[in-house]
This record gives sequence, C-alpha cells and structure tokens, in this order.
Amino acid sequence: MKSLKVTPEILEEAEKEGSGREFFFRLLQLLSGGELSRKEIKELNHKELIRRIVKENGLEAFFFPSKAKNIYNALRKAFRERENRHLEEEWERKLSGWRDEFEKLIHRAVSGYLLSVNDEEILRDLQEKGWFLASDLVNKVSKEGLENLLNRASSLQFLSERTKMWLSLPAFKRREKIVKDILKAYELGCLELAIYALFPLSEGIVWESFVKDNLLEADVEKLIKKRNRKFVTIQYAVKLIVQAVRKQEKLPDFLDWVAFVDYREGELNRHAIQHGVAVNFGTQENFLKLFFFVDFLHQILSLAFQSKR
Repeated sequence: MKSLKVTPEILEEAEKEGSGREFFFRLLQLLSGGELSRKEIKELNHKELIRRIVKENGLEAFFFPSKAKNIYNALRKAFRERENRHLEEEWERKLSGWRDEFEKLIHRAVSGYLLSVNDEEILRDLQEKGWFLASDLVNKVSKEGLENLLNRASSLQFLSERTKMWLSLPAFKRREKIVKDILKAYELGCLELAIYALFPLSEGIVWESFVKDNLLEADVEKLIKKRNRKFVTIQYAVKLIVQAVRKQEKLPDFLDWVAFVDYREGELNRHAIQHGVAVNFGTQENFLKLFFFVDFLHQILSLAFQSKR
C-alpha cells in the first residue's frame, strides 16, 4: 500500500469493529481496497504499519502505546483523541460566534431598557429583592412605591392588559392559549399551576426569539450531539439578559440553582419547582414576581427586535 491516509469514511467503517486489533485489520482491508486477505494481513509487520499510519495521519501527538492495553488500542485511541480535538476546536469557534452575535443583540436591548428607567437606584433595589419589572413599572414604583403597584397588579384587569401587549411579539402570539390559561389559573386561585406555566413560558419565548433565529444555533446543537455534552442555550440566554441588566454575575434567587436539601418551602425557585421538590409556593407575591419577570422579558425582546431593524 502506497498510502495509509485514513479518510473519515474509512475510519467510521473501521470503528464498527469491537476490539483494537479488529479495528486495525479492518483499516488495512479498507486501505487496500479489499485486496488484502486476513491471512495476508497477519503476516505483515504490524508495528511498522502502525508507525506509518500514525505518521501519515498526523497522530504523533495522540499516540501513546504505554498508556494503552496494546499497540492496536493505542492506534484506535489516537484517532479518537484527534477527532475529539477537532470537535473541541470547532465547538469553540461555533460557540464563540454564537455568543458574540447573541451578546451584541442582548446588550443593545439592555441599554435601551436602562435608558428608559428614571431612577437606577430604585431599579437596583427592586432587583436585590428579586423583582424584575418593565421600565414603565419601575418608573411607577418610583412615584407610588412597590406595595401600591402590587395592589393594583393583583387585579385580573391589570394582568390582562399587560398580556395583551405580550401578544404583539410572535413568540408570545404562538403561546397565546398558554398565556390565557395562566390568567384563568390565576382567576381560579390555582397559583401553583400558573407559576408552573410561567417558568417554561419565560424560557420558551427567549429561545424562540433569540436562539432559534440564530443561524449558528443549528451548528451548535449538532456539535452537542457529537461531543455528548449538555449545553442549555435557553438558560444561558436568560442568564445573560438578567446579568446584563443587574450588572452582577450572580443570578437572582428565583432563577438560581439550589440544592434540594437547602430549599426552603414557600420560596420561588425555578430548580426546586420544575423538579417537583417545592410544594407550597403558590403565593400572590411569587406569582406576581414571575409574571413581572416575563413582562420584563417582553420589553427586552421588543427592544432587541427594534435594534435589529
């Protein structure tokens, strides 16, 4: 054989073999175009052939016979390590591009939000208490106080008027029935069910608006499968929005991860609620806190789309 250059197709076929030795035999059969029989392969100098394969395929940095069961396994591991290196490099390139595109859009939207807030001190105080409000509501709090706003916001009419604005965005419009059912649950006093629906709603509208339309997202998702790792783009997107507005790395408690043994019953926490650990969390305050958070996301999404036009 003049060339021992292994193509991706040959490697994929050889990887179907169970052992390192059979992997090597299959490689040689494929590289010879099927001309070499198993008996002929047995009579060849395997060590020399493996040395040539390593050299011709640029595997020197990945080939470590001393760390493998035998030289055949070492060859197979070398191919796998090289592939993993390529995947890692591709992952970093794609992810960097995805983040750059996404973060620019988010920061433009957040800048517009902050400019529409009259009192940043009030804004910071609200955020410290876990309240994320659309800028017009932050400005109302500046004039009348949070308690007065919450009293007015507890009416179904107030909530309905806010959700009508949500439906101007495609991501919300597609979920119109869910939004209406949240209001029905609230009207019936089923606050736990309303909160259960609001958490995935907040993530769904962010994913559809920012992530789904990002052309690099499909490439990132493919790489997730190849790398056998998890990369929750929805959570990353929501986290980036909140951190950009809050100007802190730490997430607010209701969005942050919590160990189940540390969860205090009655608190609003995404992790504990969505995994069924929390039970007595259906309070008026918890509902309004999450409702206003979705309302806040609606404004961020609106500003983001304006900045794209």
